[in-house]
Amino acid sequence: MSEPYKVKKPLIIMFEQDGEIVCHIWPRPVDCHKSYGLLVCDLVRHVAAAFKVEEDDVWEWVDKERHHHTTDISRPS
Repeated sequence: MSEPYKVKKPLIIMFEQDGEIVCHIWPRPVDCHKSYGLLVCDLVRHVAAAFKVEEDDVWEWVDKERHHHTTDISRPS
């Protein structure tokens, strides 16, 4: 069993709690919306790799969600 670790400098943490997706964002002083947009792109690449699909398959669903929100923001930062 692996040892738990402490997240020391979080940028984004998402988790499910009581059936809701919760997202916390901690921008650094040097960050702006553009730098977090790059993190979103990185996340899409990681999701595609984790599910062994093409990036475009993930982007297709991102675009669908952008144009028709199906989730609520829970506890925005």
